[in-house]
Amino acid sequence: MIHTLFGLCKKRFSRLETCGLVMLMLLLLAGCTDTEEQYERPSWLEPPIYDVLAGKGNFSMYLHAADKTLYSSILKGAGNYTVFAPNDDAFRKFLSEHNYTSVDEVPVDVLTQIVAYSMVFNRFETARLGDVLNSGIWETGTSIKKRSSYYKTLYKETIDGVEQWVVDSPADVTAVVTPYKFLPIFTDSYFTGNLLTATDYEKFFPDAAYSGLNAAAGSVSNKDMYAENGIIHEVDAVSLPLDNLDEMLRRDEHESFRKILETKVGSSYLFVSYLLGENTTEVYKKLYPDRNISAVYCKTYQNLPYLLNNEDYKGTESGTTEQHGYTLLVPSNESVQRFAEMLCERAEVGDLSELSLTALTYFLKAHMVPRIVWPSHFASEQNSNEEYLNGEGKDGPDFDACVTKSSFASNGVLYDTKEIVQSKYFTTVYSEILLNKDCRNLANIAYEKFFINDWIPEMTKSKLTGDKEVDYIMVLPSDELLKADGFSYDEVNNKFLNENLTASADAEDRMKRLLRSCVFKRTKGLTELDDFAGFPQLSYDGYGYAVNIYGDMIRFRDNKLQGLGNILDGTEVEVEEVDFDYINGHVFRITNGTMIEYSPRNSGGTAAFTVPKLYDRITMYAQENSDCRLFKQYMDRVYGGSSPSFIRESTNYTVLIPTDEAIQNAVGSDLLPALPSGSDAFESEDKSMVERFIQLCFLTGTVVPDDGMPYIEPGKNESLALNTVYKLTDSELDLWSVTTAVVVSKQADKSLTFRFRDITKNDWLQVEGYAPVNVVRESGKSNYVGPLSVIHAVDGIIGFTTHPKE
Repeated sequence: MIHTLFGLCKKRFSRLETCGLVMLMLLLLAGCTDTEEQYERPSWLEPPIYDVLAGKGNFSMYLHAADKTLYSSILKGAGNYTVFAPNDDAFRKFLSEHNYTSVDEVPVDVLTQIVAYSMVFNRFETARLGDVLNSGIWETGTSIKKRSSYYKTLYKETIDGVEQWVVDSPADVTAVVTPYKFLPIFTDSYFTGNLLTATDYEKFFPDAAYSGLNAAAGSVSNKDMYAENGIIHEVDAVSLPLDNLDEMLRRDEHESFRKILETKVGSSYLFVSYLLGENTTEVYKKLYPDRNISAVYCKTYQNLPYLLNNEDYKGTESGTTEQHGYTLLVPSNESVQRFAEMLCERAEVGDLSELSLTALTYFLKAHMVPRIVWPSHFASEQNSNEEYLNGEGKDGPDFDACVTKSSFASNGVLYDTKEIVQSKYFTTVYSEILLNKDCRNLANIAYEKFFINDWIPEMTKSKLTGDKEVDYIMVLPSDELLKADGFSYDEVNNKFLNENLTASADAEDRMKRLLRSCVFKRTKGLTELDDFAGFPQLSYDGYGYAVNIYGDMIRFRDNKLQGLGNILDGTEVEVEEVDFDYINGHVFRITNGTMIEYSPRNSGGTAAFTVPKLYDRITMYAQENSDCRLFKQYMDRVYGGSSPSFIRESTNYTVLIPTDEAIQNAVGSDLLPALPSGSDAFESEDKSMVERFIQLCFLTGTVVPDDGMPYIEPGKNESLALNTVYKLTDSELDLWSVTTAVVVSKQADKSLTFRFRDITKNDWLQVEGYAPVNVVRESGKSNYVGPLSVIHAVDGIIGFTTHPKE
């Protein structure tokens, strides 16, 4: 060998270089035996996991199980794992519970599951089991699970009556799908950080006790056994891989709920999805040539808050899969069936598949939470619809009153419940729009198009959302009524048309106003309306009054309603109550084919959609009330007999018109100048005083009827400050274009009073309002309906006195 090396070196190098190389080779060879000894392990290096467990003496069954799988070599080889190794006592208990007499009787695929699921990727000492390494930073006390080495591969499932090969994947793939399952690890650091107790663990694992460190149903009894290729924690229970939420739904007790998830319309599933994966099929044909695979379907979910079969967390919470999971509540088969029957009866359909996708989605979302809900937090948690899981929040039923069984899944938690989770979409007044067949083709589409982000959330407020005081009363706008108004829906362009209006924008604006004209927001128990019978105790010919959510006031008596358009046309809207116990109000259907109108319709043509002007209503008011005409005369004298520029069509007004007697008294007290004779104009100084007088009578922002209620809506107010259109400038007071306001208050007899709101600066009363004025309760004088407005007669004038500093 030496001669050969020397010969090679002579050919390649100089003599001196050759001698040096030969000497180096001789030294190297001198350090080797003839058998060329192998590299020796350092004495300080721990043995591999397998050998550490073998040396302990109480893991023989676990190692025997590993030897029957491919994982034995991994436990002996390189890598970096955390192993939650069940001791022999744990294995004996497992064998007994599953009627095996030895490890050899356990099927190899089951042993593979046990060993693979016990192995967690990466090394985690006890102190770090509750932490997550995120972007190089340890987030302490935030980890609830760790990724194991086990994943479910190809499986079979029945699709449209045919058994097919399936993988859990949201897309067709070109590689083997590896949805690794996660092993839940319950630590004191996580429980402390999330305000949990031992009960939160023991609800899921009733046969185990929380020890401060548990892996699934096992307690860690011996921690931090170090090995060359990882670390070992001894546990007292064998853990099989947990099912994910999708797998749990295959149990018989979940059949009715699962069938809703499997709803089909025609040949299409609404929620579950099976995609024939051409690439995926080729991958598994090569991987399992003996299985005679001809097609593989990729299973996922759609139209839901999360994917039930997805092991990785893709929810709304920020963080990693180790930190989060999902919650699914599954009602009993009987409760789902009862609910389905009730829903079909209300919607007048034969099967749930005939309901809209929206309605079914609301039902499923009511039972889904995109985070883990713990038993001790149950009463304060809300679902994906933002509804309390127990129907009422902290004042509602507790966990044990609602849940019959708790199961921890590999991707979250599942609770079996006695009853369905109540949803605002099926229990509030809005549910009638969603479900009623008479509203399905126009009204419901319009609501979803125009009000999905504002009025639908508003009209579904109730105890389910924590809004216990809200009360709505709705007059149902049927499709037939909307069609009679001229409406149709262009599905291709997603817009509403009205044959009486040329512009689609005008048609859609009218649709929005008509729908909002039918809804009235009240306060439960205080300003709640049980019906439209009216208020005989008021001095308004038995009429009651309410303001709809658009801002128009309507009047009613004997369950007959009138908006401004109806009053001008002489028509009435006759209604009767819908027989259903809504949790946030009442619903009435129209029985005589007449809509609540904000504009008169009898004039015909496009004029039928013309909204009356407030100035014109003030003119009519003066014509109809011979003792309230001076106000209009003052207004016309300073504004030239036309509508003042401060009156805007889109603004809500409460207009105060002092009686002629009140104005004459003010003139006599030098609070107002007398009206000039004939058509003469006011002097400049007098004109300013009159302009102030007029503008202080226009209160903006809210229409306040004299309705006999104890509070002013919206908002349950005993008093309410409304801005006027008058801007105050006074150099002596250092006030420059200051917005002024009038305080509207309820008296003991529930009538209205009005007073200018004082203006103060520290202890300085700069501007002091006159004494309060009172509404004049008389039919035709107050509660006079205007466009987005109401007109009240009052027994005095609104005004103020200034107090400059001396």
